[in-house]
Amino acid sequence: MFKKIGQRIRKVRLEQGIKQKDLARRIGISQGALTNFELGRRKISLEWMLKIARALEVPVSYFVGAVEAPMEEDSLGPKEHRLLRAFGRMSRDPRLQMELLHVVERVGQHLEKGAGRAPRAAAM
Repeated sequence: MFKKIGQRIRKVRLEQGIKQKDLARRIGISQGALTNFELGRRKISLEWMLKIARALEVPVSYFVGAVEAPMEEDSLGPKEHRLLRAFGRMSRDPRLQMELLHVVERVGQHLEKGAGRAPRAAAM
């Protein structure tokens, strides 16, 4: 479990172009301890997970969700692949990407809440 969380931390850190020593300094931990978290050699407490999540500007659930079985890429449909490719080509600004991700998540939550309702007809 901790190994998968560590892998997810490392993935996000690298995607954002943050060096391990810089992240360690931001959260007030040694680089060696962060290495051990990322490699799953050391159990990571919720407190450290929160600090890392804040520093990387991602929700803690992103790391914890990594414990679940990952979605197989082959199970994605053509629309999902298009969305992932477009997101990857988008600006490399991680804050812009996170903002877009939050918007898409909010839309998805909104649609889930309204599931089962008939769509409104547009007023003319």
